[in-house]
Amino acid sequence: MISIDLRSRVPIYEQIKNQIMELIMLGVLKPHVQLPSIRSLAQELKLNVNTVKKAFADLETAGVTYTLSGRGSFISDKAVENSQFKAKAVENIEMALSAGKSNGLTKDDIQNILEKIFN
Repeated sequence: MISIDLRSRVPIYEQIKNQIMELIMLGVLKPHVQLPSIRSLAQELKLNVNTVKKAFADLETAGVTYTLSGRGSFISDKAVENSQFKAKAVENIEMALSAGKSNGLTKDDIQNILEKIFN
């Protein structure tokens, strides 16, 4: 379900958050579905428990998940509507598009990339 790229410049906890958000946006993880426990996910990914705990804490702070004491973490009803993640995504896309443009990509090149991603 989640895979980690140890060579990525993106911190591991961010990779976890991003992939959980992607699974939510794709409809794989629906509201009130329970996430794996922090310990089991850390063990499965061979990561420190604190790394996974930070990702889960950030998701809960953002309102993407909620925790029931003794039961675990679950996807929130409002996870898809989360504006904090959408604002961050817009910022990342703007930076990437600016970098692409300054490195010679044309509008057509960028549109072709968008078509590949969304197909």
